[in-house]
Amino acid sequence: MNKTDNWNMGRLMELATGYWKSAVLSAGVELGVFDALSEAKATAEALAAKNDASPRHLAEVMDALVALELLEKDGDEYGIAPGADHLINGNSPHCMLDALRFNMDLYPLWGRLADCTRKGEPAIPPGAHLGADPARTRRFALGMHSRATGMAPAVLPAIDPKGAATLLDIAAGPGTFSRMLAEQHASLQVTQFELPAVQEVARELTAESPAADRIHFHPGDYHTDDLPHGFDMALLCGAIHQENVEFAQTLFERIKSTLNPGGRFLIVDMMLEPDRTGPLFSNLFSINMMLTSPKGRVFTAAMLETLLKEAGFAEVALTRPPWSPYWILEAR
Repeated sequence: MNKTDNWNMGRLMELATGYWKSAVLSAGVELGVFDALSEAKATAEALAAKNDASPRHLAEVMDALVALELLEKDGDEYGIAPGADHLINGNSPHCMLDALRFNMDLYPLWGRLADCTRKGEPAIPPGAHLGADPARTRRFALGMHSRATGMAPAVLPAIDPKGAATLLDIAAGPGTFSRMLAEQHASLQVTQFELPAVQEVARELTAESPAADRIHFHPGDYHTDDLPHGFDMALLCGAIHQENVEFAQTLFERIKSTLNPGGRFLIVDMMLEPDRTGPLFSNLFSINMMLTSPKGRVFTAAMLETLLKEAGFAEVALTRPPWSPYWILEAR
């Protein structure tokens, strides 16, 4: 059967009401349900008293979270479901609650998608998460750290800095991947290049790292500032989807000039198939960029490969880590 032949009312309504599930998840985050249950099991009444919420209404939300298999229920007590514990327990090293908190900033923008499409402009002032709004910037940086921590088991095994003594992390955000690479490879020196407001969070996250003495910070904006030079490897993670084709090619040429002869450049990001109709998450993320950026979109892997070759790179290879929304293009 053709995949387009199996539409029915149930499937259509599941799609139409899909935001109900994300609204319940966001409410659980905002109401501190997962934070509280990270410490101990509790009743809805006990949590409602702590969070100044209606016990009956909170119980409805928590019952829905049980139905979503994020919580489990024993009598009147709720706890985090074992299968979800590593992602929503605040004590887990792979906890993604900060990513979910930043996602709450994006949630209302999606209700303005039709208006954004009519006007051809973002639903929010550009740069709100990159320093214009300090609180939002912090949520963004911590959210990206949380998401990168969750993706690291899939992505990092596909990045091999063997033979590289120095790594430049461009638009480093919280610097999670390059910091983890430094922790895994004792001789690797890392320089993180990022906007000062975002880099403040990266400095906090690096303070307790065993590789802190090998991680260096170079504040700057890759749109306007010169990049430092003399590196064996460069990393551009989760940033190229903010740019258009023209700027991307110019940026790749500038990155090439930062590298020592034979140096490697890795793009780690969402990417699309050649006809731009999959993977679905990449399509949806491209719309997310449309809502938040005047020029951002997700590139096809083929387009990025073409731009890399036009910028003077060679030996371009694509890796698609399992279950990760990020793909990896490596060039020399």
